[in-house]
Amino acid sequence: MAVPHEFGVVNSIAPHRSTNPLCFLVDEDFAVRQDLAKALRRSGIDVVEFSSSTRLEEMTDDQRPDVVFVDLNRKSPHNCVRALLALKECCYSGAVQLFGQAETGLLESYNAIGADCALAMLPPLAKPIEFAKINRIMLDRKLAAAAAPSGTVALDAALSGNMVKFLYQPKLELKTGVIVGAELLVRVAHPEYGLLTPDRFMKGAHEEALLNLSRLALVEAIRSSAHFLKLGVALTFSVNIGAVSLLQLPIPDLVSMHRPEANNWPGLILEVPAQQISSKIEALKARWSRLQQSGVSIAIDNFGLRAFHLDLLNQLPVAEIKIDRVLVEGCINNSGSANICKTIIQMAHNFGSKAVAVGVSTASDLRRLAEFDCDMGQGFLFGKPINCQQLHGLVTNFKGQAMEPDLEKDGKPFAAARV
Repeated sequence: MAVPHEFGVVNSIAPHRSTNPLCFLVDEDFAVRQDLAKALRRSGIDVVEFSSSTRLEEMTDDQRPDVVFVDLNRKSPHNCVRALLALKECCYSGAVQLFGQAETGLLESYNAIGADCALAMLPPLAKPIEFAKINRIMLDRKLAAAAAPSGTVALDAALSGNMVKFLYQPKLELKTGVIVGAELLVRVAHPEYGLLTPDRFMKGAHEEALLNLSRLALVEAIRSSAHFLKLGVALTFSVNIGAVSLLQLPIPDLVSMHRPEANNWPGLILEVPAQQISSKIEALKARWSRLQQSGVSIAIDNFGLRAFHLDLLNQLPVAEIKIDRVLVEGCINNSGSANICKTIIQMAHNFGSKAVAVGVSTASDLRRLAEFDCDMGQGFLFGKPINCQQLHGLVTNFKGQAMEPDLEKDGKPFAAARV
């Protein structure tokens, strides 16, 4: 029997013990959600319904669904992203199925966001959904659970096999067009499957493997900055890291061991998700002094989509506030996203931080962000992630000169240097 619930309707509050497949269903539209849930249950699938993503992380920690269905409502797409971020936070290893009344391109764009969160994204479905496709999805998940996944590798196996590689996403200063840094992105170079993105090796990763990966990335970033400093270019490298890893690793000691002796070393930036900063603020404050003394600063990642207590910025100075790509992409045509971007940029400046726009993919969005006085940007407009050798070539070829994206052809990597 369905039980009324403040975040939707659930068919059971107790942990899932049925032998039937289990799915979570997130959809604001009550009527559509009910119709889809009934069809799923008729097919022998247990369903837990949510009208929002508010309790999704908590419930996913308690029960592990085979598939999470998430509606992309084009009028409030941020709810979809909140659901994806919640699944990322709890390291959900099942499949995610986006569906919605939206053009294919928009669905695929949000599917890519899920993949960036290291989630196993299924091809998106447009509404109205054909129930035969739903049954096929659940059958495929059941068969996949009984067989070893193809094209994936465990993170600890990738680490022990020396398959972990790093790419670099250049970061540009918008006023000058000069490359000022880069964010490290982790990949796995598999001998059979090729270059794998995080969704192919991060699922189910153990804490020890995550710590080892973070340690490896930190050392790589420090050594890379030392390499470019020898070229006469002071690039600041950024590393994504969870708050737990940040607190457990001896980061000041790692920096001391690998940093260059030069006084003009620009330091290292650790990008921590906004929600994790909120939950670990006291522990981070206790470590802040040593981190700062060692040349390490903190950036707030994924900013703008989830609740963040602004008073925390008074307690923990941050170097950068990174505006989430969902707000950045298409901000030229979305007044709501544009206003949020503008507010975040002003807020960052008020707190003495730099504002960084993530996911800049069109020249029109870039112009709008520049109008708002955004400090830096990164994204496909400036180029796709590249390896260290390619970054070396890019920096040395245009050293001391500004880089400009081709403003007439959105999405083209770099144009010629400005002279």
